[in-house]
Amino acid sequence: MELIYQHTKLLVQTILSLFKVLIKSNFFLEKYKTQEKSLYILGNGPSFNNNLSDYKQVIKTKNLMCVNGFPLTEAFLELKPKYYIICSPGFYNNEAVDYNVNIRKKIIKSLVEKTEWPLIFFLPKEARQNQDFIKNIKGNKNIKIYFFNKTAVEAYSGIRNILYSKGIASPRPHNVMISAILQSITIGYKNIYLLGADHSWLPQITVNKENQVLINQKHFYDENESKAKQMHKDEGKNNRKLHEVLDKFKISFQSYHELDKFSKTKNAQIKNLTKDSFIDAFQKIDIREHFG
Repeated sequence: MELIYQHTKLLVQTILSLFKVLIKSNFFLEKYKTQEKSLYILGNGPSFNNNLSDYKQVIKTKNLMCVNGFPLTEAFLELKPKYYIICSPGFYNNEAVDYNVNIRKKIIKSLVEKTEWPLIFFLPKEARQNQDFIKNIKGNKNIKIYFFNKTAVEAYSGIRNILYSKGIASPRPHNVMISAILQSITIGYKNIYLLGADHSWLPQITVNKENQVLINQKHFYDENESKAKQMHKDEGKNNRKLHEVLDKFKISFQSYHELDKFSKTKNAQIKNLTKDSFIDAFQKIDIREHFG
């Protein structure tokens, strides 16, 4: 009975996901492709400070993709990443009211003002609805925008992989690193390396006497100033309860396993160079051995 239930559940999820893709995804987005083989995705975890200290000169010679707050840092100018990606609607949704809104505005301002080299900017297709946001970015002629679908699906693995490969669906993108890895695979990279992908949030969770769930999400650029805050949902209109925080993390880590399986269908490899990373889906490589 359990097997029948699970099969029926997955069948229903697959059918609903296909309808969801038909309704929400854009099948005609301009696609970016590369013939290059290796890419380094720069997460913003605290461990990246050590990476910069020890390997900056070699890192800057690589194809790099950065995410979220990276344009606020000196490393953005020093490393000159080839790609930049965001996923959260808070960057481009004018209705967002959470505490990150002002920071996100500063990030985009920094991106537009600092980028003096050719940069590919991957944006969720929903961002096109905010024409002022798009116009602001296009004011810098060095930045070329490519939109992507982030329609989350739950389906049979074979169907999932086809949808991912076509660029019309995604694992549930609860973390920008999920979108970064998926884009890296679909644009053609075969060797994908992760730096600064600590994801070590679990020990940072606390619950105060008002039963507010707090988490200190540290980055390499604010590790010493970062403070514990509630995790918002609905673009700042509500706060997550503990089970919702843990569910968000569960989905993120599960998505990495889906990406690992998908990468194998594309003859791609994802390797994690992040020391003590909590991500358990990808092969871990000692960065000292990798960079010699």
